[in-house]
Amino acid sequence: MAEDKISVGGILEKLALITDGCQNLFPKGNVIMVFELEGEDFTKVQQNFRQIDHHHKKFTINISEVELVFIHKDYVSVKDLNETPKEEESETFGKKIKKLFSKRRKSSVKN
Repeated sequence: MAEDKISVGGILEKLALITDGCQNLFPKGNVIMVFELEGEDFTKVQQNFRQIDHHHKKFTINISEVELVFIHKDYVSVKDLNETPKEEESETFGKKIKKLFSKRRKSSVKN
């Protein structure tokens, strides 16, 4: 029998409610949510998953076919992705996007 993991601060339960709401709102859509978090909040979420993942500044989980991406504020700013890059900065901007949405890894959470 599989062991149930206790969620730190009820975070997993709250995320499950959010993903359920998104699925009800957009039943035919593919939903990806990106959270850019300060250190303390990022750590609270990260504590719910494998110890090996704790040194990463970005991780992805999948709850009921909704992908949740958590990014530490120091990793890549979501604000940077919304800015229109200047011509000489376009290479750096492109690298940030590739780094942020590079090949998806397996989720830390199993459905």
